[in-house]
Amino acid sequence: MTYNFKGKTAVVTGASRGIGEAIARTLAEDGAKVALVARSADKLKALAASLPNGAIAIEADMGSAEGWRKAAAGALAELGDVDILVNNAGVSAAQAMGKVTGEGLDETFNVNVRNLILLTDALSASLIKRKGNVVNISSVSSFSGALGQIAYSASKGAVNSFTRNASIDLGRAGVRVNAIAPGVIDDGMWSTAFNKGLDREKTLERMGRLVPLEKRWGSAQEIADAVAFLASDKAAYITGQVLRVDGGMIV
Repeated sequence: MTYNFKGKTAVVTGASRGIGEAIARTLAEDGAKVALVARSADKLKALAASLPNGAIAIEADMGSAEGWRKAAAGALAELGDVDILVNNAGVSAAQAMGKVTGEGLDETFNVNVRNLILLTDALSASLIKRKGNVVNISSVSSFSGALGQIAYSASKGAVNSFTRNASIDLGRAGVRVNAIAPGVIDDGMWSTAFNKGLDREKTLERMGRLVPLEKRWGSAQEIADAVAFLASDKAAYITGQVLRVDGGMIV
């Protein structure tokens, strides 16, 4: 299914690969002018050049203290106003109880929570002006937890709470705020682990056993399609929700 985002502008963080790239491509192909935000300048520029509607690249590290500010300023300067904000940038520090570090917590919460909130806040006036909407990328682990993912699961639980609270704050102005909670998705984050030596086929098979729907992993495109729905007028009366796209892992 395609949606009509002609004349709309969108900001997608973590857009250089995986889920973020799929979201950016989907929104652009459905008519939006997309601002791609990530720290990988070369990848961003190449992706922007391949997209329609004059997509732009904004190099900003969402893990740095001021990364959100650079992303917001760049988006407003290039787009004028923002109709759709997709907070996709995320990191995970794999640390089980007994091995949790302050550095791991700080890195995870800076990207996944602090800078997500600050970027949304910085763009809120523009979103209000356009009666736009926000889609945050959470995780199924915010509901179930995951082995060794103390910081990540906690940070995504915070994203869910922020989604609900922001929908109340911004709802009176006509701005919707929702979230997508992916399950196991064959995307850039897992690719990093595979590139570091994690056995791909064994992991796909082992994790697939947790998924009732065909015992398969989801795709980045399936997450992008869910984001496009929530960002579209077809979801005009949906706000404050966390939509699990997980093949039935959590029921």
